Amino acid sequence: MLGLVLLEAGASAEPAPPLPLKGRDGARPNVLLITIDTLRMDHLGVYGYPLPTSPAIDRLAREGVLFTDAITPVPMTAPAVASLLTGQHVDHHRVHLNAGTFAENVGSIAEAFAAAGYDTAGFYGNEAVEEFGRGFRVFEEFPRKKVPGGLEMADDLGAARGLEWLKEAKEPWFLWLHFIDPHGAYDSSPPSRSAGFEYPDDPALDRELETSTKNWVYGAVPRYQGLPNLKRAGDYVRRYDGEIVGTDLQIGKLRAWLEERGELDHTLLVLTSDHGESLVEDEYYFQHGKSLNEVALRIPLFVRHASLPSGTKIDAPVSLVDLYPTVATLAGLPAPIGVAGRDVSGVIFGEDLGERLRINYTITPDLKVGVMRGRWRLWGRPAKGKDGGVRIDEFPSVILLDTTTYPEKRVPNGEQPETVKELRKELVETSKRVRSLEAPPVDLTKGQQDRLRALGYID
Repeated sequence: MLGLVLLEAGASAEPAPPLPLKGRDGARPNVLLITIDTLRMDHLGVYGYPLPTSPAIDRLAREGVLFTDAITPVPMTAPAVASLLTGQHVDHHRVHLNAGTFAENVGSIAEAFAAAGYDTAGFYGNEAVEEFGRGFRVFEEFPRKKVPGGLEMADDLGAARGLEWLKEAKEPWFLWLHFIDPHGAYDSSPPSRSAGFEYPDDPALDRELETSTKNWVYGAVPRYQGLPNLKRAGDYVRRYDGEIVGTDLQIGKLRAWLEERGELDHTLLVLTSDHGESLVEDEYYFQHGKSLNEVALRIPLFVRHASLPSGTKIDAPVSLVDLYPTVATLAGLPAPIGVAGRDVSGVIFGEDLGERLRINYTITPDLKVGVMRGRWRLWGRPAKGKDGGVRIDEFPSVILLDTTTYPEKRVPNGEQPETVKELRKELVETSKRVRSLEAPPVDLTKGQQDRLRALGYID
């Protein structure tokens, strides 16, 4: 399988420009935040993918500051995006499902920019974030619709709606676009967009799969992903790559519009994803949410502004929860108080972030918890109680992985006993933390249930 390419990274030797970053005529910068649902880091050219899925994204990333070791805390859209918007983990923002909103006492990045005098808007293609509109003057969905042969491409609608809003927005503005097309089902882009891609000979790609009657399944194509007359795993991977091409075209349109109006270099542009996607890894086909494997956790992340050191690659360990405090600092907003995320803007200018603990977890009934520090990642499942519940403070077995290789190499626990001992303590504390509070009840309407089922979130 075409895989992640670990990049050599190094901080720029250029002197740090004064912060905050500036917009036109020395005013505050505009901010464009782009999140791409279900986008794997290792399927972008800038991260080493050999196929031309992402020329527009790659160009922007090479002009900016690229983070090579960014992870999501949870591989599920709503809780991951809640972490991005609030800088908090699930124990604070309380988004335990792919529905609902974050707690009232938790602030968000949109609220912070609105309070600073920014005009704010958000446009999204995934209904899972439909209740995250606090702080946005305009907050609208661009839903995909069924058309003959598959789904209508949504991201062109999203880009068009974003550009329509920008024509009337007052500066400075903060715009969030949450693109959706790389999320399954992979039928919103014409197959022709990836028809010419050549893949290596790989038994994993040649395997033929049955489509299950369920959404949450191992060893088969989940129901929501099943495409007519498609059984070969590699054909689904090809279609996934075609979805990325389609979204990349929309990002190219956004860039062209900003360039034509002389706005690009005065805009702080941030691009990332909520999580990745298992394609042929671990018998977990074309899905996310239940696995803590590296392809689900590793996400692309870059920031671009004319004053930032172009072409810089940063290998500091960062997480999606760091985005809010970091963007706030770059734009000159007050640092959010009491968030879990860290302001990592200093590493862009040569500061050493050092080792840190990063946590990750699932929110499905099949709870998994992971911790990362330095080169090591430890994960496991809490024990089951006699009542069928989860004993969040007990881990019968844990798996240690060396993250300096791709795929990550499993290391026998006995070879690193002290590492396992220390990380196991952190694993237990993380487990207590992310399951310390009961999930607030969410009454889903039939329409919400149908939409979540169509996206594979419920059976």
